[in-house]
Amino acid sequence: MPATITPSRSHFGFSLMEAVVAMSIVAFASSVLLLGVEATLESVEEQEEITIADGLARQMLDEIQGQSWVDPVLRAYPYQTSLSASADERLGPGRSQFDDTDDYNNYQSTPPVHIGGEALGATDSTGDTLPEAFRPRSDFLSNWRLTVEVAYLSESDHSVQMADYQPTNYRALICRVYRRNRDNTWREVVSRERVISYIPAHD
Repeated sequence: MPATITPSRSHFGFSLMEAVVAMSIVAFASSVLLLGVEATLESVEEQEEITIADGLARQMLDEIQGQSWVDPVLRAYPYQTSLSASADERLGPGRSQFDDTDDYNNYQSTPPVHIGGEALGATDSTGDTLPEAFRPRSDFLSNWRLTVEVAYLSESDHSVQMADYQPTNYRALICRVYRRNRDNTWREVVSRERVISYIPAHD
C-alpha cells in the first residue's frame, strides 16, 4: 500500500525569538538616531552661544577702539601708570563717562549693556527705543557676563604683558564673554583680543 504524504502546514507570523531580535535591532537603531539628534542639538546650541558671545566681544572692542588713547586732560603725559576709570567716570550711566581706552580696564557687566547703560536689544545704534516686536525678551542676556582687561604690552613682544608702572606704546584690549551654567557657575564662551598702539606726535 503506498504511503500517504501529508502536506506540511505553512507557518505564518514571527516566532518569539524573531520578534525579540527585531525589537532589539529597532531599539539599537533608535538609540543611535537619538544620540545623533542630541549631538546635533548640542552642536547647534554651542554655535549659537559662540555667535552671540563673539558679537558681544567684537562690539565692545570696536567701542573701545573708538576712544582716545589717553584722557583728553592728560594728553601732556600719555603714559599713564594706572589703567582704570576714575571715580567720576564710573558714575555713568553705563559707560557714558568713559573717554579713553584705559577706562575700560577691569570693566564688568552682568548682563552686557549699551554704552549708556540700556539693555542690549532695547534700543538701536542711535539710542532710540526699538518697537516691541523687534526686541528680544527682556531676560535674553540675563545669564551672560562681559569683562574687559586693558594692559600694556612689551614693545618687542606683543604677547608679553607689562605692569602698569612699565608703560609702552602698545596696549592689549582683552574682552571675555561668559555664560552662567545651571549650577550658577560661570563658563567662558569666547575671549577676543586686539592690540592697539600710540603714535607720539612730532613737532
